[in-house]
Amino acid sequence: FGVPNKIVADNASIFSSREVISFCYEYGITLAHAADYYPQGNGQAESSNKNLVTIIWKLVDENQRMWHKSLYDALWADRITPKRSLGMSPFQVLYGTDAELPISAELPALRLARAIEDETFQNSLEKRIMYLAELEEKR
Repeated sequence: FGVPNKIVADNASIFSSREVISFCYEYGITLAHAADYYPQGNGQAESSNKNLVTIIWKLVDENQRMWHKSLYDALWADRITPKRSLGMSPFQVLYGTDAELPISAELPALRLARAIEDETFQNSLEKRIMYLAELEEKR
């Protein structure tokens, strides 16, 4: 993870304090301030916020007062979506691997079945179909 190269902050007094400035100097961090009342000055954050708002609008549908209940889902969707500028998702950048969706924890992953050396892909599909049939019988 490491130390960031640059921190973009608003003009709150905490970011101008002696402690923050000396911390940034000590670790070689560039401290930049976004312009007051000019959100376009921090384009990267504004672009991300725009994406989150779009996702939340799609999730809340008609009940807009409950937008806060969709925030975590919107953040998750945004973090696992590949970004053109990165060539991968923020999750991949941070953890070095694809995110596993919750359904993957409940059912054996098809891509893992492909990795088994002594089985053909057809055999693994047949086994998966049998496994799903067994699951259905148990229900």
